[in-house]
Formats: sequence, C-alpha cells, structure tokens
Amino acid sequence: MPLSLCSLFFNDFIIMKKVLIITYYWPPAGGPGVQRALKFVKYLPKFGWEPVVLTVENPDSPVDDISLSNDIPEGTKIYKTKSLEPFELYKKFTGKKSNEKIPNDVLLNKKSATLKDKFANWVRLNLFIPDAKIGWKKYAVKRGIEIVKKEKIDLIFTTSPPQTVALIGKALSKKTGVKWIADFRDPWMEIVYYQKVKRSFLTLKTDSYFERGVLKNANGIVTISDDMIRLFKSKSPNQTFHLIPNGFDKTDFTKTIKEKNNNFTIAYTGSISNDRVPYVLFSALDKLINEDGVHNIRLDFAGRYCHEFTEAIKKNNLLHIADLKGFVPHNESTQILNNADCLLLVVDNVPNNKGFLTGKLFEYMGTKKPIFAIGPTDGDANGFIQKSNSGIMVNYNDNTMAYEELKTMYENWKNNTENYSYKVEQFSRKNLTKKLAQVFEEVIR
Repeated sequence: MPLSLCSLFFNDFIIMKKVLIITYYWPPAGGPGVQRALKFVKYLPKFGWEPVVLTVENPDSPVDDISLSNDIPEGTKIYKTKSLEPFELYKKFTGKKSNEKIPNDVLLNKKSATLKDKFANWVRLNLFIPDAKIGWKKYAVKRGIEIVKKEKIDLIFTTSPPQTVALIGKALSKKTGVKWIADFRDPWMEIVYYQKVKRSFLTLKTDSYFERGVLKNANGIVTISDDMIRLFKSKSPNQTFHLIPNGFDKTDFTKTIKEKNNNFTIAYTGSISNDRVPYVLFSALDKLINEDGVHNIRLDFAGRYCHEFTEAIKKNNLLHIADLKGFVPHNESTQILNNADCLLLVVDNVPNNKGFLTGKLFEYMGTKKPIFAIGPTDGDANGFIQKSNSGIMVNYNDNTMAYEELKTMYENWKNNTENYSYKVEQFSRKNLTKKLAQVFEEVIR
C-alpha cells in the first residue's frame, strides 16, 4: 500500500486517548461554574482527547440554563450519580420550597437573613468539610472506578469548586492508579465566600489538611491566574503548576449586532454581592449626569443583586437609567454584551483578591467592547486587561479616575473613535483547550 494511502487509512482509525472529566456543575445547570468544563469538553476531541464526563444527577445549582446543552458534542458519554444534598435539609429547615434555587452564598442578601438562615449557614460552613457537596463523594468514587475500567480511561481531570470534586479525583486516582490533574477556578481556603465568615478552628484545620493532601498528591495542578499559582505554591512548593485562564468562545458571539445605540449603554451580566457593588461607577455617573449634563446613558444589567446594590442605585438616583433584569440564559446574556457600548467588571472587594479572575472578564474580551473594571490595579485581572488592551481598571475608591475614564469612553462612543486594540485571540476557548491537551500529554508520559 502506498505510504500516502497507508497514512490516510490509519488517520481514519486513530484511537483518541480518554480523559474522565469530573465536574459538579454541568448542563442543564447554569452559571459561570459550568462554562470551563463544558468548553473543554467541546474542544478536546480536536486535540486527540475523548472526554468522558462524570457529574451529579441532582445538582443544587443556583440557576438552570438548558441552552448550554447545545455545546455538548454529539456522542459525549455522560455518567451521572446521585448525591446527598444538605440544601434539601436547609430548605425544609428554613421553610423554603423544594424547587427553590439557593445561591452558593446563601447570605448574599444579609439584610433579609433570618436566624434560621444564619444557623443553617453556620452548619454549612463548619460541619460540611470542605463544602456542602461532600455528600456526592462516595457515589462519585464508586461510579468513577467502574467508568475507569469500562472506558479504559487514560487520565482523570477534576475541576473545582466545589472542592469536594478534588477529593473525588484524589480518591479515584489512588484506587485505580490512573494519573490525575486537579483544576481550580478559585482558591481553596481563601475562596471569596469564606473570607468574611467565621469558621471554627477545627473546621479550618481539617479543611487545610484536605487542601494539602490534594496539592501534594495530584500529578499536576491547573489554575487560572499567576497569583493563585503563587498562593498554592506557597503551600506545596514541589508541585507542578500550569496556568490556563478562563476564556471566551467565538461561537457565542456570532449573532448580528444592532446599529449604534441611542444611549451609551453600560452592561453587566452575573451576580452582584455586597463585595461587588460598583460604588465608584455610580459616583462617576452622578458627575457625568448632574455636572456635565450627559443624559443619554443607560445601565443594562442581568443577574442576581444584593440589597446593598439596589439601595445604592436608588440613593444615586439611577433607577431612571437602569434596566435591571433577573437571571437570563447564557445565549441571552452574550447578546446583552454584544449590544452594549461598555462592559462593567467588578472584582470582589475582599482580601487576597489579586488572583481573582472571573470567567466574565474573558467573555467580555470576546465581544471586543471596552471594559470598565473596578478592582485591585496590581492584580491579575488588570494584567490581562492591559495585556489584551481591552479597557481600564480603577481602584474601588478612585472617584477621580473613574469619572475621567468613563467620560473618555463616553466621548469615544459619541465620536465613533476607538482606544483599544483587543488582542484577545490567545484567550479563545479553543486555544486554551489546546494548551490543556498539551498538559495532559506531559502528565501521562
């Protein structure tokens, strides 16, 4: 057989290596926690890896978004197991409906938290270690062993939070001998919703023990920012770390963009907790509207909002320019971004936030619209904004800079001029998945 024909014959029958991807959040669950695993699954087959998914059949996710199922490649093998979910007990204890969605940060709206809410939250923070999803572990490990044997899995990949998923990967790797990579979208002990709550000494010691065990035993750690690598490396200096940030999927931004808006439209999609209230933006808007006489400005927000945010909107007399939608499916949220003129990003105003890199940042980059970010100017988020030349970041209390930068963005929109070059191709989900596949190859050698 001629060499060219022989090569063609064998290329048609290449056997892809298999990776077991363990994730708690998976469609029809919605929200940012789903995106990373979903997009990896979508693009891994292009780089020689067949993903097999292990997830939970009864997830307690903050929102549902059936539209995300369209990204799952046809023929993907998806295994689901049951889980003991403490939020079911929480709902009964607090008198909530069984089908009511509970946010991960159940005290997001602290003004309305009852004593029952506070007690239930204390139980969740101190008795369920590392998190309230620990009831999934025994079911996932048992089923995972079966999957590894049946599918002849070459590698295990877990993505957290919840951190329970990493414990599942650790146990499964130990029982099967298959190498395992742990991926972290957020820190472990320093995750944002643990930074302003009281956890007992014993809880902290136990959780720290779990974290060290995962960092020590994984065959590689993937995470989203340099600062998170620094944080984890301080706890496990001999571990190998790989930086793969979140990204954007070009196919999410293919819809037609409407003609220029009549109003300069600032958009935001996602949750706003009391650590994300954009006070400095409201100050800048107040000056633009009341001192400069600019009235063709609109806020187009979609998501969940805390009490402090809605109060700040009212206090700054911005209700007349604000369209505050609730949660919308991902395909609708990307259209909101596409139709905006400026995109608001807020990094949680908490300690240890320099490494915080929300997936929202990279979706914003995908629109190629100017980003108005609020957060630590010496953090990783601002580093990516500057590297891609996609916008600006102001500190939480820098009212002067916020006003000047917002006014510049408004003037650029008004005059049809552009200040940014949007060098964002490096952050496409496809390119990032290619990088992940290269990490896979390194680990299994």
